[in-house]
Amino acid sequence: MVQSLVNTSELLEDRDDLTTPAGLLAWAEAADLPCPARPTQADLTRVRRFREALRQLLGGTPGGVPALNGELARTGTRPLLQAGPHVEFAGDDATALDTAITRVLAAVITAGLDGSLRRLKTCAAEDCRWAFYDRSPNVVSRWCETSVCGARHKMRAYRARQAAGATA
Repeated sequence: MVQSLVNTSELLEDRDDLTTPAGLLAWAEAADLPCPARPTQADLTRVRRFREALRQLLGGTPGGVPALNGELARTGTRPLLQAGPHVEFAGDDATALDTAITRVLAAVITAGLDGSLRRLKTCAAEDCRWAFYDRSPNVVSRWCETSVCGARHKMRAYRARQAAGATA
């Protein structure tokens, strides 16, 4: 769910699925999340800001944390202990969008607690930033696709070394 939200924007193709109400409705439906029947421009702006805060979190930069904490406060997301023992996350759910954001935040919190959040990353290529799940044993992957973004990075580094050697 978190990965699919972050990947609604594809920088390499200059595509953003969340620029229209239909795009937001399509993403929410695909993620099995509630959504306002008629999303407003303010809803779209809120979800896009939320998405970019998640992208920053997955990229290892703290810039998105205040926005995510703001959404936690705004939606009233909090853990509730259940018999079992089991923990569930609830929110004040004032709107359908609040409910959707609460569920995404619950997934982030749960993944942080079980350790799987460290495997959800964004591609290190600045022109990509695609969210991917790092399945490497040591959690050291840097690119969404080594054969694409990794190869481009390595080729740029090679050419830079060649150019530096030619001028020396």
